[in-house]
Amino acid sequence: MIDKKKVLFSFIVSFLLGFMILVFGPAEIFFANVTEFDFLFGEFAGYMALIFVGTLLLLTAFLSFLPQKIYRMVISVLFTVSVAGYLQVMLFNKNLDLLGVNPDGYQVPAAQGMVNLAIWLAVLAGVMVLAVKKQEVWKQAVFYLSLLLIGMQAVAMVSLVATAPKEAYERAKVSDRLGGKDQYTVSADKNIIVFVLDYFSSLYLQQMLEVYPDGADCLHDFTYYSNADCTYYGTFPSLAHMLTGREVDTTVSIAEWCRDIWNHDLTVEFYQELQANNYKTNVYTTDSNVLTSSNGCGILRDRISNITNEPREVQVDTGLLLKTITKMSCYRMAPDLLKPQFYTNVSEYSLIVEDMGEGILQTNSDFYAKLQEKGLQKDDSSHYFIFQHLIGTHEFNTDEHGNYQEKTSVEETARGCMTIMEEYLSELKRLGVYEDATIIITADHGGDWKEDLQVVYFIKQPGETHDKSPVTNAPISHCDLLPTVAQMAGLDYTKYGNSINDFSQDEQRERTIWVRTADPDFPEEVYYCYTYTGDILALITQIDAGPTDIKEMYEPYF
Repeated sequence: MIDKKKVLFSFIVSFLLGFMILVFGPAEIFFANVTEFDFLFGEFAGYMALIFVGTLLLLTAFLSFLPQKIYRMVISVLFTVSVAGYLQVMLFNKNLDLLGVNPDGYQVPAAQGMVNLAIWLAVLAGVMVLAVKKQEVWKQAVFYLSLLLIGMQAVAMVSLVATAPKEAYERAKVSDRLGGKDQYTVSADKNIIVFVLDYFSSLYLQQMLEVYPDGADCLHDFTYYSNADCTYYGTFPSLAHMLTGREVDTTVSIAEWCRDIWNHDLTVEFYQELQANNYKTNVYTTDSNVLTSSNGCGILRDRISNITNEPREVQVDTGLLLKTITKMSCYRMAPDLLKPQFYTNVSEYSLIVEDMGEGILQTNSDFYAKLQEKGLQKDDSSHYFIFQHLIGTHEFNTDEHGNYQEKTSVEETARGCMTIMEEYLSELKRLGVYEDATIIITADHGGDWKEDLQVVYFIKQPGETHDKSPVTNAPISHCDLLPTVAQMAGLDYTKYGNSINDFSQDEQRERTIWVRTADPDFPEEVYYCYTYTGDILALITQIDAGPTDIKEMYEPYF
């Protein structure tokens, strides 16, 4: 005979755990980061609900038929996972990366992980003791605390759904965006091409060359700058800074700063002068928010040429969407030592929505596959300034041949990036546009350890040829990118700052790198600013000594 009380008890415990992992967790992740996602709530909410209901019924049935002693133990474990997971989300997750932007995944100090695990085990031990020694107290505690947690999260869920912005429910039918129609088109002459390989530090290059000594031979015509500073750690604000030359203003909102930098007199003048010299500027990155924040790409019009408002045709991989967002829900709830098992890199999010039209390709292997298939074509109607952002070594999922492969090493991924660069350069040579081109291969930022904060920086200027790439320790930075582009385009660059050609071997120069971080003394994220004179060793020394300045942010980026 069916024990109705047992079924109800099983239902409540199953509901709590299933709701937290399969419904509330994914919803909270989605609504908290809605502007970062290219999919809509309605594209997964129904399937999410069906999976939750199916899981709830199956788990309830399974628990209801367990022998009583085993039943109490299993219920205790499930209840502990729910309660400890709730505490993990509310109290123990600090500055958790939910968007997979760290290529090294989730890392936690061993001591912190052990303390966190001890808390989980203490909760489990307490529940188990009640289940064995105080069964009536155990029943009351499990039942009513489960109902309380369900009620609290249900109310929060309703609030999330009701107050979400319209971007959560409908994709803009016509809005300005960066288009990829000309991603594989170059000018018939005088190209200025900047490749930004995300997260590619100078240390990664050294590590790659130790394993693949010929790994950068394709860049023999390029001069390598071994002492290049990225100015800002993080794709935001680095890309926006590289394209405008404007320093971050931490006293205003991110949206206001983005508006200001694209409307700054020197920014406007720079792009107007490029256009007057018959240059088109095409920027290829799949996340335009790092350039515009919530303003949309409309603020890039009259500056960037590949702005389009043609309707998008997209295809959503619902299975991957559900897998990814559920995995990240488990990641939020899991104890620190288990979080690495559920961590999801940013590229998995980017693969959920496929642009069926002329979308921008940014993942290494996707860009390479299309390059091999389509090759490059040239346009003789204007010159091109191309700013191409690739995922680089942000994620270790590219083999040495430039193809997709899970869990590759940093050395193999870096070598794969060089394979892609070699193919691109070969295409430029095939078209006869390589010799007079200016080509820069760099990164928006390096790694997150003090030893790898500097970035790779190769440049080939028009007519430059070498048997082997020369190396200089001239102290350059991304503050010099816009003036360098202006100089290569034949403009009076001095109004925009210093070109990299203004700095020489062994020259001493004061530079500052801004590192976004959390500080317990401030309510929001801050920038630690490290001002140093010299090379990477001087930077490391300054980091060990502490920041030379701390800039409190008006609002956090993530």
